[in-house]
Amino acid sequence: HDVINVTPGRDPATVERFARGFMDHNGVPVYVRLVACDMSLGFRKGIREHLPHARRIVDRFHVARHADEAVDKAGKTEGRSDPLFKRTKCLWLRNGESLAELQVETKRNLTGQRLKTGRACRMREVLQDICTDGRTPSEAWVRLHRLCSWMMHSRLKPMKDLARMIRRHFAGIVAYFGHPYANAVLEGADGVIRNVKRRARGFRDMDHSATMIYLTCGRLDLKAVTTT
Repeated sequence: HDVINVTPGRDPATVERFARGFMDHNGVPVYVRLVACDMSLGFRKGIREHLPHARRIVDRFHVARHADEAVDKAGKTEGRSDPLFKRTKCLWLRNGESLAELQVETKRNLTGQRLKTGRACRMREVLQDICTDGRTPSEAWVRLHRLCSWMMHSRLKPMKDLARMIRRHFAGIVAYFGHPYANAVLEGADGVIRNVKRRARGFRDMDHSATMIYLTCGRLDLKAVTTT
């Protein structure tokens, strides 16, 4: 759970810099077997080139975030012409157990009116069920394939775009069900890093920023540091 490497960028060169730093600390890039990351095409190419034996796992929380964004776009598009959608955004983007009783009833009534956003919300919930309940890669493969087909025939542009994104990263998404790793720990560290940046009111350069990240998230043993 410790930060051991800080490298700027989101392209293949970023992974290359990580691999070089890894070797500087006696790491062997070809021994890396699993990498959990988001759906960045730059990361995908970099992993393929510089961590050649690593299997890429797409973080399921990033998949869920893209699904939320797709439902939100569908709601905004339909909300421009339908007054029923005023102040209902939270109903579509939150799970039923986190809604109050009145909100659950309102959502049920809206869903029963065959609204496009209601269909988009059901697709999001199916995706969430797959990520939560999928037991094997083969089962997840079948269920995701069916979901993508449903979304592609939905006539909802945001959901069709989501389906295309899932298909582009299908192997990485399915890999999660065989190796259930995610970037949750990293997201927690990111919150700490944002707080450090806010307290410092920014840093002059990347070196200063990286130093503070190591100090706050690297769990360094400062007592072991000696000076002459």
